[in-house]
Amino acid sequence: ESAATHKVWAIGVDSDQYKQAALAKYKDYILTSAMKNVEGAVYNLSKSVIKDKKPLSGDIRGSLSNGGVSLSDSNPAFKSNAGIQAAVKKAEEGIKDGSIKVKTS
Repeated sequence: ESAATHKVWAIGVDSDQYKQAALAKYKDYILTSAMKNVEGAVYNLSKSVIKDKKPLSGDIRGSLSNGGVSLSDSNPAFKSNAGIQAAVKKAEEGIKDGSIKVKTS
């Protein structure tokens, strides 16, 4: 709401907020969303119990490399912007190869 009021971009978090009905009137100001692949994590855990008969345990961290996190590309203004896409690709490559360090908790 604040981004729309100030006519600036917002970045959503956890799910694709551009697609959320509750935020529809603000979607023109939601550039992208940093997403967690929760469905993939639930699937992998379920598969480990049911199919593999060896439940996953311990800390499992989602990353760009394992598909656990990503950016949504639902907003055409984000998806079609060559400059933004090039910058995102460069950042993703740097994070994956370790030349860009990301703090983790």
